[in-house]
Amino acid sequence: MQFRTFSFLPFSSVLLFGCLTSAGAMSATPQPIVVKAASDLPSGEVANQEADKEGSRYFFGLRGGVSLMGLTDTATIAGVSSSSDDADANGFWGVDIGYYTPEGRSRLYYSFERHVAESQYPSSGLKYDNIANLNLLGTDYFFLYHKDFSPYVGLHFGYASVSSDSGYQGDYKTSGFVIGMQTGLAWRVSSDMTVEAGFRHTVLPSKLKTWQGQDESGNSINFESQQRGVSSLFLAANYRY
Repeated sequence: MQFRTFSFLPFSSVLLFGCLTSAGAMSATPQPIVVKAASDLPSGEVANQEADKEGSRYFFGLRGGVSLMGLTDTATIAGVSSSSDDADANGFWGVDIGYYTPEGRSRLYYSFERHVAESQYPSSGLKYDNIANLNLLGTDYFFLYHKDFSPYVGLHFGYASVSSDSGYQGDYKTSGFVIGMQTGLAWRVSSDMTVEAGFRHTVLPSKLKTWQGQDESGNSINFESQQRGVSSLFLAANYRY
């Protein structure tokens, strides 16, 4: 019995030491991390992830800046014709209303803009305003919609009317279908507010209009007016709701 006791103790000690060493090595070895697919997640967690994504939202915006209208005007007095100078840049204003698609990837909206350009004839001293009212449907795509700063590009089309305000006892008015493009950079100031800077160009109805007027001296004037397009640099602020 004494022999068996002394022979069992060394064997048991060696076995216990080996087990402890093996357990320590297993605990020190990094274990692989199992990543669960969305389908393996509980339904509550999937619902929370979906809730974090922003849905479609309506917005109202104001825009303003400077615009330049392309005009080709001539005036004929007593058989002598003269052309107007190129119009100078003038301020303009507009409003937008529409909605952003989910996550703000793109947007669809209606725009109204009012532009004014003056036709001047240095040789005769004649001058009058050209007023363009634009009703547009537009769409934009945002390239970095998930970032605070996102460049975008878009197209628009609609209906425009252009008329003169001359005070020469006669004016013209023309209207028709228009089309154009815009591009800009949007800054997401907050979840509800976006500020933008951009460029927009619209091709105006290019109908040549002939109309008659009379200056302060009673001389008859034959005018010819034609519009080419309007380009604008703008700042805009949009509120999402």
